[in-house]
Amino acid sequence: MTGYHIEIGYNGALRTDYDLMWEELKQVARNIADNPAAIIAEARRLGSPEICNSGCCLLDTYADNYIGEFGVNGHPVSVIENDCQIMQSASTDDKIKYHVRRAYVRLLIQEMHRKEIEVNLIVA
Repeated sequence: MTGYHIEIGYNGALRTDYDLMWEELKQVARNIADNPAAIIAEARRLGSPEICNSGCCLLDTYADNYIGEFGVNGHPVSVIENDCQIMQSASTDDKIKYHVRRAYVRLLIQEMHRKEIEVNLIVA
C-alpha cells in the first residue's frame, strides 16, 4: 500500500534492544496521534492551508482523524506487526492532507530522536 513506512533503523552496537525500541515506536506513534493540536501546530509551522481544496474541511478536521484505533474505520495510521512498521496511508491529492501527513511523521521522527532511537522513513 502507498504510504509512509516508519521502522526502527540502525542504532549501533550500544543499542541492541530492538523489541523495546519497536514498542517505544508504537507508543510514540500513538501519543502523537492522540495530540491533534501538536499535529496542527506542526502543519501550520510549514504553511499548511486552513481549508481543503473543496472548501469543506478544515485543518483541524484532518488532524482529528488521527485520534482513535489505528487501522480501523479509515484511520490514516496502521501498525504492521509482522514487518515492525508504522504505516501512514497516502490518500487524495488534498494539500491539507499532505501537510498533516508530513507533520505527523516529522513529529514522530523528532520524538524518536529525542529518545535517541534512529528510525527509517520509506515513502513508497
